[in-house]
Amino acid sequence: MKKRLFILVLLCCVTSTAAAQSRGNEFKEREAKIAQYKTWLDNLGPRGSQYWLRLDSTRRPHKLYLGEAFHNADAAGQEKFIDTYSNYLARHEAKFLLIDLYDAASNKLIGEYGFGGFKLHNQKPTGVDETGKVN
Repeated sequence: MKKRLFILVLLCCVTSTAAAQSRGNEFKEREAKIAQYKTWLDNLGPRGSQYWLRLDSTRRPHKLYLGEAFHNADAAGQEKFIDTYSNYLARHEAKFLLIDLYDAASNKLIGEYGFGGFKLHNQKPTGVDETGKVN
């Protein structure tokens, strides 16, 4: 009886150690993915393409101020950018944070990202008149 109990305890220890190691690897993989997001977002930031110019994270939801490059991008590129930014803020590739999207030039709310997905309000970016021509 003691032998069986000892073998059972030993077996439990071995399986729990293997599970703990796999969770440790998952954390390292997640951190590597977040580092990739940061590098990509830095290239699109204030010193890069200027998709975004600043982030106000003092309140929830975060306020992300978007630049001209964001407005000039296609809808798929805009959504990928916002989705990646939200994953980066959440520090996890399968989770997201709520973000209010603002035009950096006018400081006006132009969209949101949250439970309903990515939504841009029906507003034109600054520098565009009613006919759609760039000023």
